[in-house]
Amino acid sequence: MANTEDDIHEPARDHHDTAIGDELYALFEDQDDLQALQLAIGHYNAALTEDILDSQCSRSDQLLKLGTALSRRFDLIGDAADLDVAIKCHSVAIDLQTPDSPDVPIIHAKHAQMLMKRFGLHMNQPDLDLAIEQYACISDQTDSTHEAWLVALADALVTRFFHWGNVRDLSQAIRIYESVVNFDVSNAPTSVLGNLSLAHFLRYQQEGDAPDLTSSIAYSTEALDKISSEDQNHSVLLNNLANGLLFRFKKFGSTDDLEQAIKSYGSVIELCPTGHKGRLRALSNLASAIMTRYELQASLADLEISLGYFHEALEICPRNNPDRSTLLDNLATTLRKRFQHTGDIIDLETAIENHYEALHVLPPSHPHRSDTLCSLGNALQSRFAFQGDPDDLDAAVDRYSEALRLRPPSHPERADLLNNLANVACKLFKERRNPHKLDLCIECYSEALQFSPEGYRRPLLLHNLASSLTTRFLFHKDAKDLDRALELGASALELREKGNEYRMSSHVVLANAKGLKYELEGDPAMLQAAFQHLDEARGMCTPGHPSLVDIWEEYARVHLHAYSKTPQSTDHVEEAFRYFRIASTHISGGSLPKFRVALRWVKEAEIHKHSSALDAHQIALSMFDRHVTTKPSVESRHRIVREYAASLAVDAASCALRRGLVTLAVEMLEHGRGLLWTYLARFRTPLDDLQSAGEHGCQLASEFRRLSPLLEDAACGAMTEEGLQHYRCLLREWDGVVDQIRLVDGFGDFLLAPTFSKLKEAAKNGPVIITNASQYSCDAVIIHHEHDPIHIPLTDINTSDIIQLSSQFRDFATNPSIRSGGRSTERQLTGLLRHIWDAVVLPVVKRLESSLQLPKGSRIWWCPTGRFNSIPLHAAAPYRKDEKGLPNHYISSYTPTLSALLRSQKPRHVLNDKTPPRVLAIGQAAPAGGFAKLGTVDEELDSLQSILAPVIPMTRMTGESATRSESLRAIHSSPWVHLACHGKQDVTRPLKSCFAMSDGPLTLLDIVHAPSDSGQCSEFAFLSACHTAAGDRTAPDEVVHLAAAMQFAGFRGVVGTMWAVDDAVVVNMVSAFYEALLEKSPDELNSEHAARALNAAAKKVDKSVVPLGQRIVFIHIGT
Repeated sequence: MANTEDDIHEPARDHHDTAIGDELYALFEDQDDLQALQLAIGHYNAALTEDILDSQCSRSDQLLKLGTALSRRFDLIGDAADLDVAIKCHSVAIDLQTPDSPDVPIIHAKHAQMLMKRFGLHMNQPDLDLAIEQYACISDQTDSTHEAWLVALADALVTRFFHWGNVRDLSQAIRIYESVVNFDVSNAPTSVLGNLSLAHFLRYQQEGDAPDLTSSIAYSTEALDKISSEDQNHSVLLNNLANGLLFRFKKFGSTDDLEQAIKSYGSVIELCPTGHKGRLRALSNLASAIMTRYELQASLADLEISLGYFHEALEICPRNNPDRSTLLDNLATTLRKRFQHTGDIIDLETAIENHYEALHVLPPSHPHRSDTLCSLGNALQSRFAFQGDPDDLDAAVDRYSEALRLRPPSHPERADLLNNLANVACKLFKERRNPHKLDLCIECYSEALQFSPEGYRRPLLLHNLASSLTTRFLFHKDAKDLDRALELGASALELREKGNEYRMSSHVVLANAKGLKYELEGDPAMLQAAFQHLDEARGMCTPGHPSLVDIWEEYARVHLHAYSKTPQSTDHVEEAFRYFRIASTHISGGSLPKFRVALRWVKEAEIHKHSSALDAHQIALSMFDRHVTTKPSVESRHRIVREYAASLAVDAASCALRRGLVTLAVEMLEHGRGLLWTYLARFRTPLDDLQSAGEHGCQLASEFRRLSPLLEDAACGAMTEEGLQHYRCLLREWDGVVDQIRLVDGFGDFLLAPTFSKLKEAAKNGPVIITNASQYSCDAVIIHHEHDPIHIPLTDINTSDIIQLSSQFRDFATNPSIRSGGRSTERQLTGLLRHIWDAVVLPVVKRLESSLQLPKGSRIWWCPTGRFNSIPLHAAAPYRKDEKGLPNHYISSYTPTLSALLRSQKPRHVLNDKTPPRVLAIGQAAPAGGFAKLGTVDEELDSLQSILAPVIPMTRMTGESATRSESLRAIHSSPWVHLACHGKQDVTRPLKSCFAMSDGPLTLLDIVHAPSDSGQCSEFAFLSACHTAAGDRTAPDEVVHLAAAMQFAGFRGVVGTMWAVDDAVVVNMVSAFYEALLEKSPDELNSEHAARALNAAAKKVDKSVVPLGQRIVFIHIGT
């Protein structure tokens, strides 16, 4: 039964109520009789009347009895109203007592105990503050009871520190604990020693004073010496000791402390079996200590052990446990460490998921939320470095920004967070060239600088801010940015005294800024100063230092600045190109920095028409090849290609063609195009083959995969002497492994660009025509395996024309009203195709006829580069009376690269020549993902089955059975595949382009990564879906589309679509194709006839039903 404050003033029933209440309360104490307690409370209430109680003291005693009884009922029943009234009773009783009453300390103490109970219930700070005041009111006494209240006061002060973090509470608690211990040192309670150990440890965490750490360890040790291992406090004291040892290791570095801490944590776990309330904390602590040892020794075994303990702790941690977020963060950090060790992306993905879950657990105002946000931001940056998705950088900026809002200007780690946010904003600027990100970067560096008036961080911030301001000057040409950069750069240099390894980078930044200042104002003193800074920086480098790449490049830039002011003198320009060559071919330094230098060299050499231009192109291709080789994922490779190499290969080929070096031009194109497929093939087949080449080959393949990412990471950190030595060691290892691989039989050209003598074999079944669109020239090259390549300058068209044509065809591909046909659309389309015929295709056809005497009806392969990839060369025609177009001259196919065509021509293992291959027909009319329903899928598959029957067997997979996984499995185990479904081109993320299945998208990456069934011979795939052969407009030379993915997956021939297909008429083209395919050999399917059948189908279909755009949408790729 609950009481209210009004219960205190109920009238008395008789003067025996107090005595009866005492008897009933004694009965309760003796027999735990709750009914007796209820009755006692009723009698105590009745006794509280002015008429019966004749003195303040008597009334006070009665209030204390009622309050005590109500407090006990709260302990049993948990009704907070009982506790509220009990506290009120004691408060009134205290007011009624005289100051010299011997009962006052006890009353204060009991009042404090009740307040502590209520604080534990509601966490209201006033209750805790008042409890501490009540304990503090206890008079000085020497008996053991008084010592207990002193300990309770100290415990309350520690509790207040835990909640509000005032270190003065800790210090006061320590003084009280020590007074109790010092009163009788030999008989000091172990509980007090343990609490004193914990308090010293907590104060050490706050203030970092070593004596606190020493005291914490000493008190824990003393307490442990006094008790047996069976004592219930043994595990707590052992945990305190382990904490102290671990932190002493972190401060002084004694590995004995670390090993003893790990041993002690292990003993704690033994004392806390499954189900013990202390096991969760013990597992977490041991895992963290072992992770500390991993940081010291880099033992993968420690990493695995730590993960095991973290996982067990997480399994037993309730979802509402306040420590769950910390546990999730620690597990995530450990997984990130294993990712860094093994490169397994699943670990990083799981780490990110754990950080997000930790955020979900933490309320918005939780003091640890900012730490979790920062850890998540770091993990997202790691994933960006691995996969190259700028969205991860966007997410990292959001996480850091939220953390920043939770860390006020007074927060000790705000400056570090600002620096992290600035760094990721800088990366985003480099990715997207968004000036707002550069502004954010500068704002964060500037604010961080305000919080770093001194210390190690200040010169770094000054340097970073100076560099960012210089970059913004190049973007906006605001001289104020350049002036401030010069000022900040000088300050950074001044703070980095001679001998500081980072002083070199300050010299380079100042040289850059002063060179730009000279170009802006023409002051010779600035030019001289720029060279002096570079001379200083160079003097700090040992031969072969990676930073020399930046220094040599800066020399080249400054010489170009000088040449811009004195163009009559060629000395500066010659020196500039000499330094570009030195920098881009330097023995050390990361491949990306050297590639960037080579790109700058290419640009400047083309502008100045310098004789070194061809060398610059070749070195740029070589450096780019090496850089992409080391990237661990398909996504990261594709991002790098899109960012840096959109026109790299086509410009290099143009340079060679302008010099009459046709075979070199072909080699350059092959070297720098279709890199996604090139590297997938390189690392899937050759390394797999190498791994199969005995134990030595397996070891070499494993070493190459291990060293490649390590080498790139080490190049970024080679500023210190230790980092430099590590980098050089890895470089020697990597070069040695590559050299050994080339000694293995069949791997002599490993990582070397293919030669023309091998490439021309791609044309053994018919000529391959490369169309090259560069900013410097447009050309075609005809390759025939028995003749020298033929160069055809395309003088009637330029890059601007091709870009415009490409844009017009893209409009056609994306605008349904244009695709639907009509006379105006036909006129527009025929006009475009006529332009292509006159400017590009006709010159090629004339040379095929005149130089090669290629008979009409022969097969030819188009290998378009750059913007030519989005132009339907196969459909070019004059559309003039009595003139025939390309389809009436030759049978066209396409190939992304010569290497891709060579791969598709490799002999295949045939299981049974006499058995016709079974056709797998996948139809998905109503996929997941919000796609419109396709109305003719079933009609299309019915038509296909009627054409193939009864000789060619066909398996249908439609509706709910056409899932992602089942379709993928079937595709990779079937020789002939027909897909009728939605196809989606993802223009921003081409690797996410997909076929729409019943349970979600079957992506290009899914197809590429899935292993093929080695027992089957993939022959041909018909992709009756939209955009399956439409590539990446930002990196057209990569030819990243679904048809190319199917070809890479093993299909020798693929029919795809350059734009959207019309569901209403597609069945006409499909039927005409298969009818033409079976026309000459009705009893078998031959993929080598596919291109010819597609050509025939486009001519055969009813032109009044199927508009021109739908007749030419399909293209054939491969053999």
